[in-house]
Amino acid sequence: MVCRVRGLKVITIVLFFLTLFIVGCAEQQPSSTPIPTQTPTPVATPTPIPTLTTPVPTPSPAQTPLETPTPIQTPLKLEYGVKYKVLVVDVIDGDTIDVKLPNGTIERVRMLGIDSPETTEGRNKPNEYDGITDLYCLEEWGLNAKEFTKTKLEGDYAYIEFDSTAGFRGYYGRLLAYVYHPDQNTDFTAELVKRGYARVYVEGEFKKESKYVDYQDQAINQRLGLWSCMEEKTQQASKVYIEKVVYDPPGDDRKNLNGEYIVIKNSGSDVNLKGWKVADSDNHEYTFPDLILKSGRTVTLHVGSGTDSLTDLYWGMGRPILDNSGDTIYLYDAQGNLVDEYGW
Repeated sequence: MVCRVRGLKVITIVLFFLTLFIVGCAEQQPSSTPIPTQTPTPVATPTPIPTLTTPVPTPSPAQTPLETPTPIQTPLKLEYGVKYKVLVVDVIDGDTIDVKLPNGTIERVRMLGIDSPETTEGRNKPNEYDGITDLYCLEEWGLNAKEFTKTKLEGDYAYIEFDSTAGFRGYYGRLLAYVYHPDQNTDFTAELVKRGYARVYVEGEFKKESKYVDYQDQAINQRLGLWSCMEEKTQQASKVYIEKVVYDPPGDDRKNLNGEYIVIKNSGSDVNLKGWKVADSDNHEYTFPDLILKSGRTVTLHVGSGTDSLTDLYWGMGRPILDNSGDTIYLYDAQGNLVDEYGW
């Protein structure tokens, strides 16, 4: 009994250690089932999300408005003795018009050899029109002259012609020309003188002067137009009158003394000028010798020296005396009465 018990103990102990051994081996050996290696999942590169920005348009440079090109106008070569067809675009006054020349340029034309009264009283001068002092009357005829020219020429074609004696342009840069009606035969400039709408501008030089003066004398005798402004005594006195004064001759006045001169005309009966006098505003005085001035004739008084004749007299001055900037010449009869005066 005792032996059986001891045998069971031994068996129990053996089984205990055997169990421990088996368990120890089991812990030391790896698991027969392999642990799968995990392949790392590749990280996808994120697709960039476009930024939704409104594009700012590039500003275009400011454009300068295109100007309508002005046609290049070919200069018009002016010649004497040629009648140019022009369009009268405006009438300034009785003797001045604006015209379009054949090349398209606009020019102001002063009618050659005449002078219409101004259209306002204040711009007219006493005695500028052979002793007329009624400036309001001259204003009226200045307006009448402008209306006559406007009615006959404005908006219509006319012809202009230049005079080699006068040149192409005057002191103020305006063209100087005779003006003709569209028929080319009627001298419109002369018409103004004939009808009393203008006086002859004897201060200048031009080829038609003597013809125009004849027209003026006829208008004076009939008291046409502006000549109706003359008083009776003025008409009588104007039979001998200062027709023309040249105060600024070509070149140096000091070297051309006889280029300064005064023209006296007699439109009435024969007159003896003995004792008559000419004076200027600076009190220079000349006394006429015994000289018969025939009807319709003229006598020229030169400032310098020379030999007197029936047509030319000489003052004998040693220097110029007619002021270019402005002066007045007075004509007195033998009794000392003022017959005429001429200012500029």
